[in-house]
Amino acid sequence: MNVSASEEYGLRCAVRLASLNPGETLSAPQIAELEGLSVEYVSKFMLYLKKANLVRTFRGINGGFALTRPASEISLKSVFEALTGKNKDSEEFCDQFAGKANTCLRGDSCSIRPFWRILSLYIDEFTRELTLSDLLKTEAETLAKTEAIARKNIDQLKLKVRPSDECSVV
Repeated sequence: MNVSASEEYGLRCAVRLASLNPGETLSAPQIAELEGLSVEYVSKFMLYLKKANLVRTFRGINGGFALTRPASEISLKSVFEALTGKNKDSEEFCDQFAGKANTCLRGDSCSIRPFWRILSLYIDEFTRELTLSDLLKTEAETLAKTEAIARKNIDQLKLKVRPSDECSVV
C-alpha cells in the first residue's frame, strides 16, 4: 500500500493533538517543532483537519489547535479522508484507471476488480475501527489492537463475499 506524505505527516499531527489534555492547545510552530516538519506543512494539515471539523482553532496568547471531540471518537478513516480530500471507494478504481478509454475496457469480466473491491473494503473497515486514541497507546498495545481488528475483518470479509459472484461484495 502506498501511503502519501500528507497521510503520514497529517496523521502524526492529529495524534500529537490527541495526546493533549482537555483545554490544552498546540500552535502550528509547536507541532512543527515536535514532529520535525515545516510550519507551512503543519498549517496545511491543520486547515484540512479543520475543514473536516476534526480540529478547531483558538486565538490569543495560548491559542492553537485542539481536537473537536475526544480522540476515541475520531477514526483514522475520517483523518485520512480529511487529509486526502476524498472518500476512497472501490467503484472508483474502474473509472479512475480506464487508460485512454472513457471506461474500463475489461467490462464485466474483470478479474482485477474483485481484488480492488476487497482490498478497499478491508482498508475502509480497518481504518473506521481504529481511532486516534488507539495510536496513543504503546507500540505493543497498538499492535495487539490492530491484529485483533485485522483478524475480525478477515473473518467478516469471508462472510461478505459471495462465492457465486466473485465481483460482488454485499
